[in-house]
Amino acid sequence: MIKKTFALLGILLSSLSFTAQNDLYQTDSEVAELFRNLSIVKKVNQDIKKHLPLIYSYPLIVGYFNMPSARMGKAGMTALGFSYLPPYNIYGLNFQMFDNIEFVGNYRVFKGVTESGFGDQGYGDDTDRCASVKFALYQQHNGLKYIPSIALGFDDFYGSRRFNSFYVCATEELANLGLELTFGWSKGRIKGFYGGLAWSPFFESELKALRKLSFIAEYDAIDYKNNKHEHPKGRDVRFPVNVGFSWNLFDFLQIKASTIRGKKIAASAVINYNLGTTKGFFPKVDNPAFYTSPVNEQPIGHLRTEKELAQELAYAFCEQGLNLYAAYLNTANGRNTLWLKVINTRYREELQVRDRIQHLLATLIPANVVSTTVVIEADGIPTQAYFFRTPDLERFRDGKIGDYELQALSPIIEATSQPGNAELLYRRKKDIWTFTFRPRLITFFGSTTGKIKYTLGFVGGPEGYLFDDIYYKLQMSFNMKTSLTDVGDRDVYNTSRLINVRSDSVRYFRSARLTVEQAYMQKGYNVGRGWFTRAAVGYFEPAYMGLALEALYYPVGSNWAFGIEGAGVLKRKYQGLGVTTKIRKFDSKDVPEYVHYIGYQYFFDVYYEYRPWNLDFKISMGQFLARDKGARFEVGRYFPSGMKFSIWYTITDGGDRVNYKRYYDKGVAFNIPLDFFLRKSSRSMLGYAVSAWLRDVGAKAATGNMLYPTIQTERQNLGYKLE
Repeated sequence: MIKKTFALLGILLSSLSFTAQNDLYQTDSEVAELFRNLSIVKKVNQDIKKHLPLIYSYPLIVGYFNMPSARMGKAGMTALGFSYLPPYNIYGLNFQMFDNIEFVGNYRVFKGVTESGFGDQGYGDDTDRCASVKFALYQQHNGLKYIPSIALGFDDFYGSRRFNSFYVCATEELANLGLELTFGWSKGRIKGFYGGLAWSPFFESELKALRKLSFIAEYDAIDYKNNKHEHPKGRDVRFPVNVGFSWNLFDFLQIKASTIRGKKIAASAVINYNLGTTKGFFPKVDNPAFYTSPVNEQPIGHLRTEKELAQELAYAFCEQGLNLYAAYLNTANGRNTLWLKVINTRYREELQVRDRIQHLLATLIPANVVSTTVVIEADGIPTQAYFFRTPDLERFRDGKIGDYELQALSPIIEATSQPGNAELLYRRKKDIWTFTFRPRLITFFGSTTGKIKYTLGFVGGPEGYLFDDIYYKLQMSFNMKTSLTDVGDRDVYNTSRLINVRSDSVRYFRSARLTVEQAYMQKGYNVGRGWFTRAAVGYFEPAYMGLALEALYYPVGSNWAFGIEGAGVLKRKYQGLGVTTKIRKFDSKDVPEYVHYIGYQYFFDVYYEYRPWNLDFKISMGQFLARDKGARFEVGRYFPSGMKFSIWYTITDGGDRVNYKRYYDKGVAFNIPLDFFLRKSSRSMLGYAVSAWLRDVGAKAATGNMLYPTIQTERQNLGYKLE
């Protein structure tokens, strides 16, 4: 019996051993299979993210030499280039607004062809301004490796449209072979089927300098012979295949050369850089570290007086690039609370400011203070506030909760007024003046005496607060170099029939002299519950002075706002500080007459911010300076770097006509943070805007610091992440 029992036990143990070994084998097999699958996924992801060199064509559209491809750069990528494309010279700008939308602007010069109307007066060779756009319907890096990128585009869709084309194309990247292939179809100047091929033989070479060298061939489908707008010397085609090379150097410079039409050699140079994602050209090494020591929880009392607390806070805020302007201590029912007013003079994003404030308070708030309210002020207006409980700050300091938890416990709230019965611990008066100074470039295109006219100089002056309450700004300008002395203030081809509220702007910048451009005062209010108002008076810009009123509803946490604004303005004289009530207007025979004018503009404004895409929209409906009524539509995109690109379009009943077509004011604008070029954060921006035409229709006068951008700047977050 015992032998049978041991025999059965042995069989059972053998069975269990075999089962365990089998399970172990299966487990090892499953783990091995998992790692194999992960390895495959990793390789697929690497292949998907692997991209051949991006090539800009001579017109600066992503493509080859003349033909476009379906590829695009990353959102925020900006390219500026010059192309020698005989018989043309082309100046171009490419901007990638989204990963799937590419905008291109060209200035094409017809070498040796005098402009028919004013070429002999100094304008010189004929030119054409072209605007192009391309939309990606699908991009290969979206996940399906062997599905090509597909795009459609419109070349020269606005203006004279002498080089207009519509195209659809597909591009396949075979990164392992270093090959890029494009097949497309177009109608217009580019007519019929076309193709392109780029080979990067050293794409995976250890020689970094050669990785982005590409040899290119394209079938050029431009209908040179039958396009009536083509340059006379650019109609002959000996061979429709263009061949050459493109070489991307230093990650920001592309040089390219090729044959063109089988007759000439073309070349280009392009500078490209992603201004949308950059953190600047220099690291922000001069920014202060978070305030984390020394830790001082000593209660307010004999060992730590109220005056000492105020001095500690003022010093710490200043060290962080923030300014403490008021501190109040409120004691009620044996509970101490602090109320602080802070002004941010350095950082562009709300989370940057908040992050530094919460580190500072977690380090220095006394143990017998139960809560702290911090109000943020901008342009004399309390825009928002934070409410911190001391126990939450202590847990944050001790690492028991993180940034996101503290943000949830102490969200941004509406600004509160200073406590009425509280004890004033600290007050700092706002600066009576702070001097600002920067260079400025103003450009005008299409003068009869030259293609591009400019004024280069400086603007600067004091700004600050009067009586610690009223904001003022005095800005003067000095033009060091100008080419506007021979520029007229009337469009000879398309004379404006509206009162000349803006088309005479060139006369304000003609001479190299010191000029007072702005001199105004402004007072803003936070009325409460999301309502803000302001009043401004003075010289708002070189052309206008007057009185402006504005009201805005913009509650904390909202992605929309609405408001009303109105202004009465007088036209300034072209020199000095004088004003006039007479303004020029041309009759049907182009004879000027001067009519009585006091300008009134008023608008109902609607704002909306679509945060997933960092888009903001504005619609202004009302009356413009030239007494035309309608609406102005603006769309802007912010990028993580702080750069903003925007476009606008205005529809009014003004009835303005350009080249026999009704004209509506339109244009584009860039705003680039100044700290791109600094080693510390800065809130200052460098802006540039250009209209399609300088006209009187849809014109608005500046009226000081508008409420919405002031408040939005304090509340906005783009690329900053909590540390």
